[in-house]
Amino acid sequence: MKNKGLAKHFTRGGQITLHNLRMFNQIANRVFLMGILIFALFMIVWFFIRTTAYERYIFMQWIWAHCYLFFSGHQAKQHIIQPDGQAVLVYSKAMLDSGLMQIYLSKVGSILLSGFLVCLFLCVASVLGVVIFLKKRGKAHTKNKRIKGDYLRAPAQVKKMIIKRQKASDLHLGKSALPLIKDTERQHFLIDGTTGSGKSTVIKELLDQIRSRGDRVIFWDEGGHFISEFYDETCDKIMNDLDVRGLSWHLWDECQDIADFENMATALIPMTHVQDPFWVLGARTIFSEVAFTMRNDPNRNVQALLKMLLTASLDNIKAYLEDIYASILVSDKIEKTAISIKSIMAAYLKCLRYVKDEEDPFSIRRWIQNDSSSGWLFFSSLEKKHEGLKPLITARLDIAINELLSLERNEKRRIWIILDELTSLHKIPTLFKILSKGRKPGACVVIGIQNYAQLAEVYGNNGAKIISSLLNTRFMFRQPDPDMAAWSARNLGETIIEEVREGISYGANTMRDGVSMNRHETKKAVVSPSEIMTLDDLHCFVRLPGQYPITQLDFDLKLRKALHAPFIQREMDETKFKELDKVIAKHEKAGVHAASDISEKTEKLNRKFNKKEGIDQVTEVVGEEKLFDV
Repeated sequence: MKNKGLAKHFTRGGQITLHNLRMFNQIANRVFLMGILIFALFMIVWFFIRTTAYERYIFMQWIWAHCYLFFSGHQAKQHIIQPDGQAVLVYSKAMLDSGLMQIYLSKVGSILLSGFLVCLFLCVASVLGVVIFLKKRGKAHTKNKRIKGDYLRAPAQVKKMIIKRQKASDLHLGKSALPLIKDTERQHFLIDGTTGSGKSTVIKELLDQIRSRGDRVIFWDEGGHFISEFYDETCDKIMNDLDVRGLSWHLWDECQDIADFENMATALIPMTHVQDPFWVLGARTIFSEVAFTMRNDPNRNVQALLKMLLTASLDNIKAYLEDIYASILVSDKIEKTAISIKSIMAAYLKCLRYVKDEEDPFSIRRWIQNDSSSGWLFFSSLEKKHEGLKPLITARLDIAINELLSLERNEKRRIWIILDELTSLHKIPTLFKILSKGRKPGACVVIGIQNYAQLAEVYGNNGAKIISSLLNTRFMFRQPDPDMAAWSARNLGETIIEEVREGISYGANTMRDGVSMNRHETKKAVVSPSEIMTLDDLHCFVRLPGQYPITQLDFDLKLRKALHAPFIQREMDETKFKELDKVIAKHEKAGVHAASDISEKTEKLNRKFNKKEGIDQVTEVVGEEKLFDV
């Protein structure tokens, strides 16, 4: 089998090689013949241009004289016209030896020699031109042709195109200083890439220019890295209750009516796929109603709110919510339901124990509303306590975004919302709104994620698709996972090309040898997943809004000096949290048992109902506890 395969490969290689040599020889002969004809043509033209009619006549007589001597010997004679016009009969030999003939021959010889050199150069140049033309034509016939769709160009070409259309923004990025499209910052940005690929570098370049502009920024900075390099204590604010620089904050300064408390409850207590929606909705309702009721209490504070929600008995909470429909959720008649709801509150509201509820509080709403205010608002956390602080940070960001949406239309206003590592937070309820409606108040959203799967995990598949569809300027860095690289590649678009396919036929007779070329329409990705997977750090593909090519952008890693500490620990008396921590742990444990017990009984009840037919009214019952009539 190996010998047979060797013979086939040897035959195939020989046939193809011989065919190529024959074809090359055929074309080379044609080109060589063309070169000779071009040389002869140039020589004739050169000779006629550089000589007079009489010089050409003498040259022809010189040729005839040699012919006469060859055929008739030394006695050969011929008529010749002298310069004065007189015709005489002379011996051919004597004419060739005459001084006048030598003068004219010398002049004509010089002309022919110079003509030979010039025409040889022109001939070689012409042949090279033909060779180059044939090469380009052959390449053009084998080159794929773009019909429509996206395409890839160098940054310099894209930059030139943007400037020519007068669409260049004052914001520019990368080594090539690629300008962004003018006034498209309100159409938002996506920066996608694995850890260490260069996302932070893009954000830092943007921040340098945003600071120069004087725009305001709402910044989520998980580890305080950006605070250390960009924080300006003269005008910037930090919202981090564990940081000594963190501002005092009052819940009731941000929430004015029941709708505000409900919005905050939605952000504080997220809906997850592992929890029964009933318990989450119940926890939200109780929190918003208790907090709203407490607004008129002169001694209100966050610690009092937590004690009411987590440590007060069911009877006390019910009495506090008397005449409010939420009181049914803490009724002693459905104690297990109330315990499950309190366990949800304990899990998500324990972050409020760290709130700096002191005098002269900072208001996120007022900061947003004040167009004359300057500086940036940083939200940060401590890594080891981040999970516990996530609900509070998410809720505060939601307040800021919600207030921004309420601002009047202003074409000149620019307030940047930069969410680096967005998926490190819970779901921000107003994120969809700010992306779709934030253009009027001047919101510019920059979202940084490590991959699409993380976004889908927090916001769901449909939610992730909605967010992605509203981010117009995209920076795609390296993705080592094939599925995530394929998602990034799809974001950079496809192109429809006319693809050339070449086929070779050969046989024992050279008549069967030939090359066939066919064109087929093909759809393919502008950038393949493999190219995304093999990108170097600080290299990314960029998609700009509008009819602009995809381009690959490179960034420089700038070493920046840390101007401030990323985090300064705030001294807190942890002993005052011990009692609350015990209550929280108790509720969380009790909630697990209650939820398990209720789920088992509900499942048994559902099986019982499913066996019956013709039920006009279904009553959901847990044990002997009646919840709702449907």
